[in-house]
Amino acid sequence: MPPFLTSVASTRFPQAFIRRLPRASFHTALSRTMPATPTSWTANRYPPARRSDHVDVYKSEAKGQVRVHDPYQWLEANTDETDQWTTAQEAFTRSYLDQNLERQALEDEIRKNTDYAKFSAPSLKEDNRWYWHYNSGLQSQNVIYRSKDSTLPDFTKEQNAGGEVFFDPNLLTEDGTAALTVTAFSHCGKYFAYGISRSGSDFYTIYVRPTSAPFASQGNLRPSHDDERLPDEIRYVKFSSVTWTHDSKGFFYQRYPSRDFHGSAAEDIAGTETDSDLNAMVYYHRVGTTQSDDVLVYKDEEHPEWMWGTEVSEVDGRYLFLSVARDSSRKNALWVADLDKDTIGPNMRWDKLVDDFDSAWTYIANDGTKFYLLTDEGAPQYKLVTVDLAHPPEQRVFHEVIPEDKDAHLDDVLAIGDHLVVRYLRNVKDEIYVYTLSGERVTRVAPDFVGAARVSGRRQHSWFWATLSGFTNPGIVARYDFTEKEESKRWSVYRTTQVAGLKSDDFLSEQVWYESKDGTKVPMFVVRHKDTKLDGTASAYQYGYGGFSIPMTPFFSAAILTYIQMYGAILVVANIRGGNEFGEEWHLAGTRERKHNCFDDFISATEFLVKNKYAAPGKVAINGGSNGGLLVAACVNRAPEGLLGAAVAEVGVLDLLKFADFTIGRAWTSDYGDPHDPHDFDFIHPISPLHNVPTDKVLPPTLLMTADHDDRVVPLHSFKHAATIQHLLPHNPHPLLIRIDKKSGHGAGKSTDKRIKDAADKLGFIAQSLGLAPRAGP
Repeated sequence: MPPFLTSVASTRFPQAFIRRLPRASFHTALSRTMPATPTSWTANRYPPARRSDHVDVYKSEAKGQVRVHDPYQWLEANTDETDQWTTAQEAFTRSYLDQNLERQALEDEIRKNTDYAKFSAPSLKEDNRWYWHYNSGLQSQNVIYRSKDSTLPDFTKEQNAGGEVFFDPNLLTEDGTAALTVTAFSHCGKYFAYGISRSGSDFYTIYVRPTSAPFASQGNLRPSHDDERLPDEIRYVKFSSVTWTHDSKGFFYQRYPSRDFHGSAAEDIAGTETDSDLNAMVYYHRVGTTQSDDVLVYKDEEHPEWMWGTEVSEVDGRYLFLSVARDSSRKNALWVADLDKDTIGPNMRWDKLVDDFDSAWTYIANDGTKFYLLTDEGAPQYKLVTVDLAHPPEQRVFHEVIPEDKDAHLDDVLAIGDHLVVRYLRNVKDEIYVYTLSGERVTRVAPDFVGAARVSGRRQHSWFWATLSGFTNPGIVARYDFTEKEESKRWSVYRTTQVAGLKSDDFLSEQVWYESKDGTKVPMFVVRHKDTKLDGTASAYQYGYGGFSIPMTPFFSAAILTYIQMYGAILVVANIRGGNEFGEEWHLAGTRERKHNCFDDFISATEFLVKNKYAAPGKVAINGGSNGGLLVAACVNRAPEGLLGAAVAEVGVLDLLKFADFTIGRAWTSDYGDPHDPHDFDFIHPISPLHNVPTDKVLPPTLLMTADHDDRVVPLHSFKHAATIQHLLPHNPHPLLIRIDKKSGHGAGKSTDKRIKDAADKLGFIAQSLGLAPRAGP
């Protein structure tokens, strides 16, 4: 997935519980103090916001010129006036959240239940050591560990981190707000390249460190990040991988033009601007040199919005692939250069294998000039094809290896030796299969597993790893070994997340289907504690996304399970149109002129819950982030009065007339349309949350959440929307608030402590708005 497509909603990582107070004493203590009625609210007390006469003029296909008043346009700039307004708003919101006398108890319980060991599948690198990520429980950032030699740690005997610390990002800052964004080991095994982002910005700086020089604490001493690393410092990198050439002399990366106002790499300025991300370039960096010496590989001044992804053929290292994207759709061109015949630089000869933007194309593997590619060309559910680059362009034919399955989305393919590991998404649940290179299905792996899966491995090895998780499964790492002669012995569980306190068996999950407004059948997951009855009395926490081909697959969340057990609520995850749960057609059905389908699907889910007694009337709280924040705000505007009990829109795209003007927003026109196009304006303006706030109905308690370093969906969206709803509905009987986090971005790289506090504020807001009381213990 290109980095600019990722969102807080698409993150897949296991969370679990480990310890908590005994149920009886905890719930009895809460039930004595938590009010069973909503927190009191006095209307018309919002901090004032100046209204200007600013007007923007747009072109409409139907109406000609359209003048749109934008009275809070001044909130788009980082000025003293904006800072004073945001400071007042944050204090006002905090005063409401702090009226929840049990908010701290909720945070404490979430913190206890988050305090468990988290780990990734290991990976064997060229220095003949195993590397993996590990977090002991509440560390701000995950730590990279490695084995001391080629021996893979045995976690049937070792329950801690195992091995030794290789890189600890928690040593970068005191507050845990610096994070690793990208990592890559050289093929010689001697170098480790890594990107560091500060305060959640999408911008990061790449550094290089010898693998012989770990970044780890020495007793009680905190090392300097500069200790023993190489002098390399590569700035202004965004939405990029690090792609080493096989000679280990250097790597390819994407960068943007210099922004001198960022100051030094150690300063915390990147991420606070709103400038458009234009003129991305591909460079090659040679280890041990300065960035000014880097070699320009490709740029396109005629198409400043285009972005570039690089990859080098895995086994032979001969071919450089350049994936060309003009927006955030999964449609890309795919060019190839022969590194054996070309000198790295701006004059490389590109074989434009695919030179249009009609379909998605992803390199999977190659055997010499025979390439394996994953594509949706003529196959909305995707297929695997081969093509021989040795043939002249006019004679090339794409041969099907794994044809499209109309009933399942082919989501990922991994080449291991002479086999293909294939992951399908069928009815929003992952399935793993093993195929031959010729496309013959050999076996299904872990057929009893229900949930989300990730597979990892390398072509030259004889095994692959699978990481399995789900709503009631905090995480399992398993291994499939092709060297075992008996199929039954090839699959083995390597490590299982150990939890205590809340038990997975105490929770139930099911998938149900409901009918949307236009008759489309839509699935959703319902998760509840086994003691929660489906008799129409429970509250519901409904989550959704619906965009950019991102599916909402099962996930494990300590915070959400804490909440639904404490309050006898249910978790609902609706797989609305706009994602790729059922391939590209499902995605397209929630884009552009059809974007309203996402909102209709989500509202219909709420109506289904109430009608079928999954939830009580007026007790459904909706939540989403990024594109999901747009979803929530639009549904607040459109849903029948009284249907929603509360709403939380996180880092949402709320001004659909201006989203394309800031940072990476231009790329989202593939999903939303282009507001500067007269045709598109006519379907965008009527659904833009900022421009369609109803004044003839009561809105539910609403919390907007944003962050000061969010340079993905810039915070001005939430600023302007908060000012607008507070102005238009000052007497709304329910609060309309905004929470503004400091030293945080869109979500990636956020510290564990900040995530816990975010969850406590969000879920606490829902509980106090709905007047929920914790369940009494037995």
